[in-house]
Amino acid sequence: MISAQKLKLIHVARRELELPEEAYREILRHHGGVESSKDLDDDGFKRVIDCMKALGFWVRRSWEQTAPRDPDALPTPGQLKVIGHLWDHLSEYVGGAKAIPFRRGFYVKLKLAALGPQTRAQANSVIEALKQRVSREMRKAAASRNGAPLGNENRPPARSPTSGQPTPGGP
Repeated sequence: MISAQKLKLIHVARRELELPEEAYREILRHHGGVESSKDLDDDGFKRVIDCMKALGFWVRRSWEQTAPRDPDALPTPGQLKVIGHLWDHLSEYVGGAKAIPFRRGFYVKLKLAALGPQTRAQANSVIEALKQRVSREMRKAAASRNGAPLGNENRPPARSPTSGQPTPGGP
């Protein structure tokens, strides 16, 4: 069992990430091995909170950083760890995501060296792009489990540039 403070932190993370119930339960099952956050042990808590951090949750500290970080410096070990975690998470939804050619293509699309991020600023860009991709793949997986159609059903119909009326057939 985890402490009440850790339990509160998980619920704060869920609220700030605006996780739907199904996605939250999926994270608990997959990363914590439990159905309820009350059943988490310390190792499960760490894996769940690491996943939530990778999705964009920031633990607020009572202290502030005094020296600004140089964005042109090498990526921090923490950034590299988050990137590795996000690649692992993405590989659960996208076959071949761990393959070198897939990663190279991903980095090239971000206009980075095929080796990956070389600076802290580039690492931040990779982290944000991977978070968006993981989030998109999680939504697709949840929709397919619930039997919802995949595609552009939530997108408004395409409009004609001249009349502003919806075009036949949509996007």
